[in-house]
Amino acid sequence: MDLASDPARERSLRFAWVLLAAGMLVASSSAILVRYAVDAEPLALSFWRCAAASLLLLPFSLRDLRAVRRREVIVCAIAGLFLAIHFATWIASIGLTTVAAAVLLVSLTPVFVALTAWLLFKDRLPTRGWIGIVVALAGSGVVLAGADASGGEVTIVGNVLALIGGATAGWYLMAGADARRRLGIVGYSVITYGIAALLLLVPIAIDRTPLTGFGRTTWLAIAGMIAGPQLLGHTVINFTLRALDTTSVSVALLAEPVIATFLAWVLFTEVPSLLVYPGGLAILGGIFTVTMVRRPQEIPPE
Repeated sequence: MDLASDPARERSLRFAWVLLAAGMLVASSSAILVRYAVDAEPLALSFWRCAAASLLLLPFSLRDLRAVRRREVIVCAIAGLFLAIHFATWIASIGLTTVAAAVLLVSLTPVFVALTAWLLFKDRLPTRGWIGIVVALAGSGVVLAGADASGGEVTIVGNVLALIGGATAGWYLMAGADARRRLGIVGYSVITYGIAALLLLVPIAIDRTPLTGFGRTTWLAIAGMIAGPQLLGHTVINFTLRALDTTSVSVALLAEPVIATFLAWVLFTEVPSLLVYPGGLAILGGIFTVTMVRRPQEIPPE
């Protein structure tokens, strides 16, 4: 019995790792696709990502939605607010800094989760976890300083926006943790994405941001963002958590900034400032240390 089950389990694990690699590649394309959506403002891109994803998932969420209660709706509204801010700030950052800096700073989500859990819920963090936080934050400081050292299109505003995107991604995950267990991931996503889209309409109306009239390349990039990072990449990566432990998946995802930086170099000949390299190593090392101490239950959005 055990001998027969071992090969099956090995095949299952290999398949899970292949899926994880595919999901990582798709998720890593998020910043690249934003760059190709040249006609659309960041708020418009954020709106279409959330609105389209909510509508596409709606037919698969009817069972979950029948069981929704007022408490879940309130929690989803809070999570939706953080999600809206996450997409708006991070997508805006990609036009103001390098892809490398944007993906590195937004990847600090586990650090923000650990700090928030300690501040709000008095979660205890071992010394190793605090070392990881300090190292990651020091690395982010070096990356932020790289905006002044690089010149060109890189600005400190772009790096700060990416940092805000990383923090709000963590708060989005924390806000919806309970609702996801009670409501189901598809129903939760439909409500949260829908609320985020509605909330984004407020700054869109104030700023009079156009939501249509884009060129073919931009619409294809938007479709790619929705089908790829928004749905396929995020969903596939979380699906692998059924076969792989969360620590392994989270550590493997540290390769995403490297993949995105490589793609930006190949497609746009974009070379990060010299400070991004030591800063990025510190960020990834700090995140690795925090991840080994705290085990996330879901992968943050891209």
